[in-house]
Parts: sequence; C-alpha cells; structure tokens
Amino acid sequence: MDTDLTPLMRQYQDVKRQYQDAILFFRVGDFYEMFFEDAEEASHILEIVLTSRGKVKGASIPLCGIPYHSATAYIAKLLKAGKTVALCEQMEDAQVAKGLVRREVVRLYTPGTLIDSELLTGNESNFLASLVTSPDHLASSQPDFGLAVMELSTGEFWMMEACSGSHDRHLLDEIARLDPKELVFSKRLPLSLVTSLEGLRIPRLAPQPEEWFTLDGARTTLTAYFGSDFLGEISSDDIPLGVQAAGSLLQYLDATQPTMNHRHLQPPYVRQLAREMYIDRLTARNLELLHSLSGQKESPTLFSIVDRTVTSMGSRLLRQWISRPLLDLHSIQARQKAVAELVNHVSSRFAIRQALTSIRDIERLNSRIVMGAAHPRDLLGLKQSLACLPIIQPHLERLQTTLFEQIAKQWDLLKDVHDLIDQSLSPEVSVSSRDGGYIKSGYHRELDELRSLTRDGAKLMAALESNERTRTGIDSLKIKFNQVFGYFIEVTKANVSRIPHDYLRKQTLVNAERFTIPELTQLEDRMRGAEQKIQSLEASLFQQVRSEIAQSSGRIQTMAERLGTLDVLAGLSETAAVHRYIQPEVHTGGIICIQEGRHLVIEQHCSPEGFIPNDTLLNLESNRLLLITGPNMAGKSTYLRQVALLVLLAQMGSFVPAHSARIGIVDRIFTRIGASDNLSGGQSTFMMEMVETAEILESATNKSLILLDEVGRGTSTYDGLSIAWSIAEYILDRLKVGARTLFATHYHEMTQLENLHDGIKNYTVAVKEQDQNILFLRKIIEGKADRSYGIHVARLAGLPDRVILRAQEVLRQLEDSSGTQSQSVLPLETHNHSHQIDHSIPLSHPIIEEVKQMDLFSITPIDALNRLADFQRRLKPR
Repeated sequence: MDTDLTPLMRQYQDVKRQYQDAILFFRVGDFYEMFFEDAEEASHILEIVLTSRGKVKGASIPLCGIPYHSATAYIAKLLKAGKTVALCEQMEDAQVAKGLVRREVVRLYTPGTLIDSELLTGNESNFLASLVTSPDHLASSQPDFGLAVMELSTGEFWMMEACSGSHDRHLLDEIARLDPKELVFSKRLPLSLVTSLEGLRIPRLAPQPEEWFTLDGARTTLTAYFGSDFLGEISSDDIPLGVQAAGSLLQYLDATQPTMNHRHLQPPYVRQLAREMYIDRLTARNLELLHSLSGQKESPTLFSIVDRTVTSMGSRLLRQWISRPLLDLHSIQARQKAVAELVNHVSSRFAIRQALTSIRDIERLNSRIVMGAAHPRDLLGLKQSLACLPIIQPHLERLQTTLFEQIAKQWDLLKDVHDLIDQSLSPEVSVSSRDGGYIKSGYHRELDELRSLTRDGAKLMAALESNERTRTGIDSLKIKFNQVFGYFIEVTKANVSRIPHDYLRKQTLVNAERFTIPELTQLEDRMRGAEQKIQSLEASLFQQVRSEIAQSSGRIQTMAERLGTLDVLAGLSETAAVHRYIQPEVHTGGIICIQEGRHLVIEQHCSPEGFIPNDTLLNLESNRLLLITGPNMAGKSTYLRQVALLVLLAQMGSFVPAHSARIGIVDRIFTRIGASDNLSGGQSTFMMEMVETAEILESATNKSLILLDEVGRGTSTYDGLSIAWSIAEYILDRLKVGARTLFATHYHEMTQLENLHDGIKNYTVAVKEQDQNILFLRKIIEGKADRSYGIHVARLAGLPDRVILRAQEVLRQLEDSSGTQSQSVLPLETHNHSHQIDHSIPLSHPIIEEVKQMDLFSITPIDALNRLADFQRRLKPR
C-alpha cells in the first residue's frame, strides 16, 4: 500500500482492485471521478479535460470527472467504445458519516446487461449469451455445443444445443445470427475457437472461471431461480450443454448485477433449431436481411422495406421472424391467414395500428418495474399504453383467423394495473423524479397534509403572529427566523413586562428579547421537516405502487408478447397492401413456381412500371438446376437474390411481391454471391469462394435452395470452368445433393450441361442489340447467351473510346479462327515519346489451349466425341 496516498485514494484503489477491467466511476459529492489509468483512458474517449489531484511517489495522480446527473450519456459512450463501467456510490450521507464516507459499487454496466432505455436501441434486442462446448468438441456427430441467451431488458431467456459443423461453422453462424452484445464462455475454451469468436466482432467477450460451467452447478443455480420442478419439465439430461450455459448466465448475472431483482426473467425454454430455416452468416449478409452490404444505415434492407411496425416490441419480433423463418407448414399458414384477414379488413387494420402507435415499450418497462429501476414517468407510460387495450379489443374480436382468436381469447385489459397508476400518480410529472410532486393529491392523507403545510406555512405563521399580537396587546411583536435559533418571537425591551407566562426565553439582546411558545415550536417542527418528509413519503409510496404492479409482471409480459405479435401481423398486412404483395401458396412439395416475381428492395428505387418482373420454376425433377447466362450488369445477381427473398418472406408468414407464387418449403438457403475476401486472414477471393462453396456442398440437402453466382471466376479460365462444371454436376446429382439451384455463370460452355444431364435448364437475360449499343431488358428467358457483352458493359461504364476500340480489336484476334498469326492495330497516341508501342499479340488458338487442358486418361468416349463435335462446330466459318 502506498503510504503517501490520502484515505480517499486508498479507498479508491481498494475498490478498483475488485474491478480491474472496468472504468470505475467513483462518486465524490456531485461528481463521478476517475483516477490513474481510468482517467487517462476515459478523458480520451469522452473528450473531457484531464487534470490531476495529489501525488504518489512524486508523480501527479491523473483525474477527470463528470457531473453525476449526466452520467448516462458518458456511460453510453464508454460502452460503445467496448468498455465496461463500475458505478461506485456513496452509501451514507457525508454530513453525518463518521470519518471517510462508505462507498460501494452498486452496478456494473456491461454491453449485455443493460436495462436503461437511454442505453438501448428500441427496435433491436440486446442479447447476453453463454457458450459451452463438449469435451469431444468437433470429434462427434452428437450435439457438441450449447448456447443460452438472455435479454435482461425484456426477460426473454432460452437455450439450445447443436452440432458445431466443420470448422465450427454452424456454431459461429448461430452466434452471428443472434448478434449478442456480450458472450460469456469458459476460460478453457480452445484458443482457435476464441479467435474465431473475435472475428464476429461481438462488443464484449467475457471469459469466466471453469467452475461456472459444471452441470451440477447449473442445475443448482437454475433450481434456486425457478424452483425445483423446473428442470424436470425441460429434462436437463437431454440438453446438458444448454443447461450448463443457462446456469453460467445466471451466475454471471449475480456477479455483475448483485443489487438487481431478476424476478422478471422467464424460465428458459428450449429452442428447437430443427423448426427454423437455417440462415448462415454469408446468406444473411448477401441477402441484406438486416444490414446492407454497404454498411450504411440508410441503405435499404429486407427489414427496412417490410418493417411497418409501430411499437418497439413489434420491431424486435419482426427481426426475429426474418432471421428465423419457419419450417412448419401449419405455423406458416396461420401467420399468412392472419395477414390476409387484415389486408382485407382495412378499417380494423387501420384502427389497430392507430391504437398501437400510443403503446410504449411495455416489455422493457415491465422489466424495469420488477427490477426496481422504473421511474414515475415509466409508470405513466405504462398507464398510457394500457389505456389503448380496450380500444384494440373490439376490433380484435371481429377477426376470425386462428391467431387472432387465440390473442383475443387471452386478452387482458390489466384494468387493475391501469387504475392503480391512475389513482396514485399525478399525470404532470417532471423529467426528474427528484423534483417530487409525482404522487397524486388525494391518494395519501398524510402526504396531503404535509403538502398543505408547505403551501400554507407562511400563512399559518402570519396568523400565529397576528393572534399573539392580539393576545399580548404588543403591536410590535414579530415572528422571525434565523439559521441558529430557527423561528422565534421577538419583543422589544419596553414590552417585556407584557409577555404571557407561557413564553419561554430563547435569547436576550441589547434592545429586545426572543421567545418561543409551544404552538410556534410545533409549527416550526412541522414546517422544518415537511419537505424532507414529503420526499421520503413520496418515494416510499411510489415504491409501494411499483412493487404492487410488479406482482402483475407475468400478465404484463404476456400482453407485451401479444401486442408485439399483433403489431408484426398488422405491419406485414400494411406492407402487403401498400406494395401490392400477394399471398403465396406454401406447401411441403419441391415446386417453387413464381410468376412475375419482383425484388422488393430494388423495386422501391424505380416506378412500378420500371421494374421488370420475372418468372421462376424450380422443382426436384426436370428443373432442379437453372443455369443462367448473360452479360454482367444485366440482372443475374438481382434475380438470384429476388427468388431467395421471396422464399424467405413466404416462410416467415408474409405476403410476397409477385403475381402468384407456390413455394415448396426449403430447410436452408445457401448463397455464394459476390467477392468476400478475407485478406486479414490470409485468404484470397478465390480461396474464400472455394471454402464457402465446400460448405454448401457439405451441408445442403434436397430440401435446400442454393444460389451460386459466377463460381470459379477467381482463377484461370479453364480452371474456373472445370470447377464450376464439376460443382454443377455434383449439386445436380440426387445421390449427392439434388437441391433446387440457381447457377449464374459467365462460362457459356456450361450450357452444354442441358444436353448431358436431366434436371438442368438453360436460362439467359434478354438483351436488345442496336448498332453498337445494347439494352439490358432484365428479363430471364429460356435459352443461352452466345457472348458476354463485356466490351459493351465497359462502354457503359465510361471507359475511353480508344480503350474500347483496342479491346474490340483484341477480341477479334482472340476469336479469329485462322490460326496463330499476329495482327496489330494502329498504336495508341503517345505524348513526347519518340517510339511507338507495339500492340501485336501473338495468339494461340483457344481450341488448342482447351485440348492442352483435357485429361485424356479420365474422359469418357462419349464426352470425347461431344467435345470433338463442339470443336468442329466452332471451327466452321461464320
């Protein structure tokens, strides 16, 4: 211990030792102060002045501070920077404390344990997750990892188990789909997996002691929280890794939030991933489900286009529906029917949505009420929200589909909660509860008397003074006040003989005497403590009201869930009505038949007449794989994404942008679209392309939907062509994959596959050519492209005319069927050069190069004849 530190600094260091990884907000009077390294780091992040206080070993102690009443904004900034904050409060009044004021950390702010509305994003969940892996991780086909997920601000809590997949891909995909703000795991987790987790950019990774993750310890913790019957209901032996993860989350919560009441947490349910469409990280990114590829917040996504929810609960739920489309046909159809009914009942849809706009985030309000963190304005927000429930009820009861009938049957007006708030809280409440006045007049007799006393104190004192003047006959008698003696009666020396016998002397002055009487003492006592009593009594009454409402937290939580579901269904129906979406027919067969389908994101950027719709027919028989050729920029990638988005929308229960649609349920959507370099990991575009494609071939089933765009383009032409060819054949093979597939390619040679295999069809993007210009018609038609139109695209991109002319000449040389003779064009114009550039290109004939690439020892006779016939066709003069 540093003997030259002040007692305050020694106290600070004692507390800091317990929270080494956090920025310590140390309460000193009206400020939170930070010292040493915390001060230097915080001053930089918060952009506040760094100063010093005292010295240790001759060096100044760095110091920075912030006003205690504005701490929330500063905490938010530190959390955004990836820090945690320990809030250390003064636990006793400095004026009455003996010696140094006792201080304790009352809360540790971490990214995954936030409950404050100022620190949360309303339409996003704030998940805290825990990961447990089995000892034989990656060495078994059995579930080898468990996840538990908690949303402290809403009370949501669930767990699951699954297999990690090769290289932990399934595990990492699931965590990425969760997008947790904080992840808890054992310190013994393999380093390679920790490194992979770091690549997910989770705001905070929180390794914890190994003993937190034992199965026996988890069972004990869960039983203590949720009762002895809880584990029997979920059969913990069937999901041991999930139970371990759930137990560790509760231990983490106890360690970081020891002063909070967590009774609002729901018992964790078991999430069955087999009931949800699996969406991996790459697919979610490529389809821009929740985040745009550009990374710009204002860029459109699937979520931003279909989101017409008006409550935070609905917005968060919609994100989950998008991230986890359904596989159960009955559940999908139940949602569709509900959306359809609201599409057709315009008045009910309008009335319900109008009422929902006045409903606050009661899911998170409820959690703060239970945890004792809700303020008077929070309760008034709850009352305002509950007042809308009777407005919604009659419209809900008119609806007849199953989902609405279930919601209406269990509709709870929570009238007792509404009435309690209405009777106890004043509707005019300031932003800060410190100002008081939030308990309604007439609710509590003693409080009303105290308020009357503070309002009428001056009048009562003046009346007492007047009464004493009359009683004593002393006209100069005055009631005065000072800080030393409080209230007193002052009488001049000349009138002292006239004072009554019940006057008690308090002080003698040169020209006057000061007295008190029992009535004055009583009035003074009542007035002096009235304000403090009012504050204390109001706080006590508010806590009683809040505690009584907390008894109904389960009912409030249930209604919050119903309102969220109602909001999502109403929002989807509004989107369908506004954008002319139709109800798709979802079935368990293999057919995906879409007529005049549209890309819902792109069509928002052009007029309804400007977007060109397209048809799609995929099945498990003749149309398993559609090979799509055509020039770049013609719309192939858009078409691929469009089909995937329509399937995803249909399986989440939404209507879709099309003239008609029959969607056979898919278990997974795989995408390999665009470049995704991992240069920091030492992997090139082509390597990443092959890794991602390998994962698709390994994981896809005949119920999957695969989207491949330009596979093989990252390597040489013949290597790329051979790889793409082989991949298409592998997917087409029913014994290997047999999945419904859209395969866009610039390798025109692959169109021969249609003649070689059943189940593959050639499609192309229609192009209109006029003179030397082309017009992309954006229409997918049967057939194949005869060339790539790359030079035309280059002209559209604005390359100089001289470059375009040279490219055309080079192309003619490459396509020249006369052999290998050299040709040249006029050299490009040179500036201040005495020599000219030789643009002659010695060329080897393309067919000769293809022959060199052929593996004569593995090619079949029929394939050899087909290739020879193709060479002959290409050598004929045009």
